[in-house]
Amino acid sequence: MFKLWEELYINIYLVMKKISPILILFILQLFASETLVAKKIDNARIKMLNGEYAKLSDFNSNGPMIINFWTTWWPLCGRQLAYLDQLNTNFKDAGLQVLAVNANKPNVLKLVRPYIEKRKYKFPVSVDPSAKLAKKLGVLGYPTLFIVGKDGTILHKSNGYTEGLENEYLQELLKYLDSENIDYGDFEYERQLEEKNDASVTVDF
Repeated sequence: MFKLWEELYINIYLVMKKISPILILFILQLFASETLVAKKIDNARIKMLNGEYAKLSDFNSNGPMIINFWTTWWPLCGRQLAYLDQLNTNFKDAGLQVLAVNANKPNVLKLVRPYIEKRKYKFPVSVDPSAKLAKKLGVLGYPTLFIVGKDGTILHKSNGYTEGLENEYLQELLKYLDSENIDYGDFEYERQLEEKNDASVTVDF
């Protein structure tokens, strides 16, 4: 009998040992979301995919921008990028700019360019292999999305990705975009996902 209880205790301990870091990460993400919103981001110098350097302020001079941290190896990042590409296309004239910041480690950084080119994404892409910018903004996992105002104020932050989260982005964005220049004409997220259904798969280049 004692042996059964001992085995049960050990199994519970092993499960909790695995779950606890996940719970801690989740709590930290929630805390980071609350504490960062309404604060201003530094006008950081960032490296673009083409090797040139830019500043964050280069991307929100006409309106709000979305900064999205992503990787090539996590399927949910691919699904979110497909949606953001359409947002960038439809709402660009209304002042929106999407900046995709890739967080691949240096040894897999070479996957980024073919990943973007294969899907024909039109938004600018930055690379952050040392996670310097990610750490500044308290990014703890991927994907992580920020909506930043023209003055650099963080208006919204979301961690991870689930179906339906797009409506949350959209409702927040509509508060800050030039409504007269929003193009809703072909805003069909599901159709685009179908066309780019490989966006959720790590591509073998």
